[in-house]
Amino acid sequence: MDRSDSLKRAYPWLILVSCCLLQGAGLGIMSNCTGLFYVPVMEEFGVSMASVSLYVTINNIFQCIGTLFVTRVIRRFKVKYLIPLSGIVVGLAQMSLAFSRSIVHWYVCAVIQGFIIVYVTGILIPLAVTNWFSERTGFALGMTSMSAGLFGALLSAFLGVMIARYSWRTAIFISGIAIIVMTVPMQWFVMVLDPREKGCVPFGGFREEKEEVSSGKGVPFDLRFISIVMIASCASFSTIFNNSLPAYGLFRGITLVAPAFLLSLNMFGNMGFKLGFGALNDYIGAKRTTILSYVLLAVASYVLIVGSQILVCFASFLFGINALIATTQTPLLARDVYTKSEYPVALQVAQISVRLSYALFAVVEGALFDMWGEFRPLLVLQVVVCAIGLAFVFLLYSRRRQKA
Repeated sequence: MDRSDSLKRAYPWLILVSCCLLQGAGLGIMSNCTGLFYVPVMEEFGVSMASVSLYVTINNIFQCIGTLFVTRVIRRFKVKYLIPLSGIVVGLAQMSLAFSRSIVHWYVCAVIQGFIIVYVTGILIPLAVTNWFSERTGFALGMTSMSAGLFGALLSAFLGVMIARYSWRTAIFISGIAIIVMTVPMQWFVMVLDPREKGCVPFGGFREEKEEVSSGKGVPFDLRFISIVMIASCASFSTIFNNSLPAYGLFRGITLVAPAFLLSLNMFGNMGFKLGFGALNDYIGAKRTTILSYVLLAVASYVLIVGSQILVCFASFLFGINALIATTQTPLLARDVYTKSEYPVALQVAQISVRLSYALFAVVEGALFDMWGEFRPLLVLQVVVCAIGLAFVFLLYSRRRQKA
C-alpha cells in the first residue's frame, strides 16, 4: 500500500478531527465560555446581567437567520474556503470585544458572529460526518458533540485563570485567537464535504440510498417534518434546566459546595453519553437509542424530584443525556427517514428548531418558576415532555414505514 492509499484510508478520521475542532470553536468557546465574561463586563460597563446576556440572545437569533442560507451557500462555495474565512471573521469579532467601550459593541458583534458562525458549526458538521462515515456514524457524531464540552471545560478553566491574573479583555482576546487557530489551518488543508472530491471512500464504503421523488427544493411539510421539529424542541426544553441544577441543589438543602458539583456532574454526563450512546447508535440504531435516551431522561427527572441528596447527584449526571438527543440523535434520526437530497435541509430544520426553542423555553421555564415558586413542577413537566418526545419518535418511524 503506497502513501496515497494510506492517506485516503485515513482521510475520514482527519475529517473527524477537523469537525471536533470546529465544534470546539463554535460551541466550546462561543457558547460554553461566554458566561465567564458576564460579571466582569457587567461591573466594568455598569450594566445589568440581562443587558450582558442579551448578547447571547441576539447571537442565537442571528444564528437561526444565518442557518436559513447555509445549504444554498455551500452549494456555491467550497467549504475549504468558506469555513476558514468564516472562522477569521468570527475570531476577529471576538478579539475586537477586548477593545469594547460599551455594551453596544457586544450587540454588534453578536449580530456578525451569529450570522457567520453557522458556517463553522451547525449543520456542516453532521453533514460532513454522515458523508464520510457510512459505518460508525453514531460514534463519529458523538465524538464531535463531546468535543464541544471537552474544549469548553478545558478552555473555560484556562480563560478563568487569565481573567483572574490579567483581565477579561486579555482572556477574550486569547479566545478570539483560539477560534482562528481551530478553524483555519486544518480546515483549509483537509475539509471537503464529499469524499469523491478527494477520490476517497467513506469509512465503511458508500451507502446504497433509495432515492424518493423529491423536488430538491426542500423537505416536505409532513409528519416527518413535524416529528423532527418536536423531537429537537423537546430535547431543548430539557437542556434549559441544566443551568438551574446549582439552584435546585440549594433548594434541596445541599451545601454550597455541592450545587456547583451538580453542574460538573451534569457536564461529565453530557460528554460521556454523547460518546457512549453515540457509539450505541451503530449497534442498535438511532430509533432504539433515542427511545432509551428519553426513558433515561425521564428517570433522571423523576429521581431529581423524589431522590435523596446522593441520588440527586446521580440524577444530575444522568440528566446530561438531554444534550445527546439535541446534538447527536436528531441528525441520525433525520438521516434514517430523509433521502440524501433532502437531508441537508432536514438538518437545517432541526438546527433552527433547537435554537429557537432554546431561546423560547429559557423565558418560559423562568416564568413558570416565578409562577410556581419551586422547581419540582418543572421537573414533572420534564417527564411529560419526555413522553411527548417519545411519541414523536414512534410517529417519525411510522411515517417511514408508510413510504416504504
